[in-house]
Amino acid sequence: MFPNPNPLRQHLNTGRSIHGLYIQMPWPDGVEIAAAAGYDYVIIDEEHGSFDFAQTIHMIRAAESRGIAAIVRVPDHSPARIRKALEAGAVGVYVPDIRTQEQAAAAVAAIKFGVVGAHGRGACPTVRATGSGAGGAVWGEFVHWNDRNVLVCLLIESRQGMENLDAILSVPGVDVAILGRFDLAHEMGIYGDRYGKTMNDLFEGFVTRCQGAGVHYVTRLTQSDPDLAQNECEKWLARGARIFNVGSDRELVARAFRDALRPFTRAQQQGCHSSCVARVAPQSND
Repeated sequence: MFPNPNPLRQHLNTGRSIHGLYIQMPWPDGVEIAAAAGYDYVIIDEEHGSFDFAQTIHMIRAAESRGIAAIVRVPDHSPARIRKALEAGAVGVYVPDIRTQEQAAAAVAAIKFGVVGAHGRGACPTVRATGSGAGGAVWGEFVHWNDRNVLVCLLIESRQGMENLDAILSVPGVDVAILGRFDLAHEMGIYGDRYGKTMNDLFEGFVTRCQGAGVHYVTRLTQSDPDLAQNECEKWLARGARIFNVGSDRELVARAFRDALRPFTRAQQQGCHSSCVARVAPQSND
């Protein structure tokens, strides 16, 4: 948060990889747990999450208190929604479903103050991101900080977006591109198969085009087995990937719940098997 530099941009500038996850439940504790676990950032998901804007602010506060970067995924392209996230203190914005170069340019203009020919972003010197009570005395410093530090992250989630990807990536100010595998698979009629061959091939092409444009991209590991996941991670690091998303809080909590119950489930199944064998064993005639 202002006036400190965005650690994510610093890490990316030095070539260090960063790791984060989506927060979709209304719990500042989850943000704090992610920080304690060693994650670099959280994506507070206003598009698919179960919370309102007041809870977004609480989760941004939790991130700031624990030294983890807060990115906000806004629900749509609205400059007003983007501005609210930035005024709350987000150091990056995920803008969903970018389909054209014009939409990409509009997203950059909504996030940056210094875009040539764009004056659409509203301004207020007493918003939370400036320190609230700082007033106009530091406004110029905040404007320059914002334009140097906030990450512009665009989600490509449609065939139209993929067709226009090169034009989207050419927009000055775009820092990160994310392939929305699930939405794209849904549009293509391969419902839910976001890690099958078709989508993996598309992602390979997506990566090549991002690298050619000098834009960072987000990688999601497809393997759950630790050894296979490590091999996959090493592959992508060697390929140049620097941003890794490990999933969502809902997904990880559900997995932990299942893992905690698995020993009991196995024990019950084994116990049932033994007792069932005993019940159906043939009776002796002796």
